[in-house]
Amino acid sequence: MTSIPCLAKKDLSHVNLATADLTGVDLHEATLRGATLKETNLEDADLTEADLSHANLEDADLRDADLSGANLRGARLTGAKLYEDQRAVVASAGVELNDPSAVATMRRGSP
Repeated sequence: MTSIPCLAKKDLSHVNLATADLTGVDLHEATLRGATLKETNLEDADLTEADLSHANLEDADLRDADLSGANLRGARLTGAKLYEDQRAVVASAGVELNDPSAVATMRRGSP
């Protein structure tokens, strides 16, 4: 049985986790300021209250990730995968979503 890593409250500022599979990982209250998370799978991850300011989340999979209270100011989310119902949470976390092509939003049940 594989255990899901717990990185809650860890300082991971400026780490390079590009292309990592972090499905279901616990990152609540973690500091990921300026981290590289390009093409990282964060599906079902707990990112509540995490600091993702200025992180590179381009093409990351954030479907079903809990972003409640996360700080995404200055984060790059071009091509990131989100469900439509996550857009409001992401917008309240400091991401400009004026350009609909900036983030790949999907309906639940789509691949």
